[in-house]
Amino acid sequence: MARPINYLFCNYEFEIDDEILDETAEFNLISENQGGEFCHGREKNGFQPQILCTDPVRRDLDEETARSFEIGYKPGIRTLQEYDSTSRKKISRIEQDNHTKFGHVVTIPSLRAMAIRDRSSEDTIGARQTIGRLKSLVRGFSGGNGQINLTYANEEDVAHALQTWDINEYSYTARPLNPTGGALAKLRTEMYRVENVYQENGKVKAAPGESLRVANGTLGQTQELYEGGFAQVGFKGETEDGHFASIPKLNFYQDKVKNLRVREARSRYIRVSFDRDDEADDKTLDVAQALLRFYTR
Repeated sequence: MARPINYLFCNYEFEIDDEILDETAEFNLISENQGGEFCHGREKNGFQPQILCTDPVRRDLDEETARSFEIGYKPGIRTLQEYDSTSRKKISRIEQDNHTKFGHVVTIPSLRAMAIRDRSSEDTIGARQTIGRLKSLVRGFSGGNGQINLTYANEEDVAHALQTWDINEYSYTARPLNPTGGALAKLRTEMYRVENVYQENGKVKAAPGESLRVANGTLGQTQELYEGGFAQVGFKGETEDGHFASIPKLNFYQDKVKNLRVREARSRYIRVSFDRDDEADDKTLDVAQALLRFYTR
């Protein structure tokens, strides 16, 4: 049975010695260092966790090139738990373990677009863990003189998703305008004033098989409030390729300045889901195609 696997979308740059790597240098950095192990973090119970990069692959995609690689994490230990019949209690012990967990990364170098698998299991690490270990690897590759810069969803990305995805769920938190705004925002603010509404928390859904439309009602009015800093919004839907995707709503504040600042200060994540039949079902090309379509403007 197919199961959904989420990927986190973002933009990136590899930087070594204050220089941004081009596509060739970027791939060479990964390829030439594959299999080499580097320390990550502090020792745990006398064992030093290790990280590595492996399986660099180049894929042709239309007129673009997609690349993928795996980030490996070796904790070095594992905790075993069992029931002790003598003490009649649960006991645990730590032993050395060479098992490696992997994170999957797909890139479109010409667009500086990246997707990181977001699934944690006995054999995989989630997106945040993968990102942290990738950053450590780049520092290790460069002798401490390199870094990878990641940029998550900005306002242009949010607007692009709202325009191009088939949105089936839209959530918002909003407050009245103060003092001015667009015509639709004023319309909703007047409704708030008449009904003495201080703050509205809402969610709207489309009928099964249908999608929402931004017009002069709830979506249009709250979008104008959002643009002025008087609302925060999030939504779920399907991409142009038919994959489930979401952008969550950020924390809302009554102070519009705080609402605008939080959009700059906090990461906003685009997650896109891909159905995978089994562990051998390689979704690299599907993920690359979705990256290409979303970031080609």
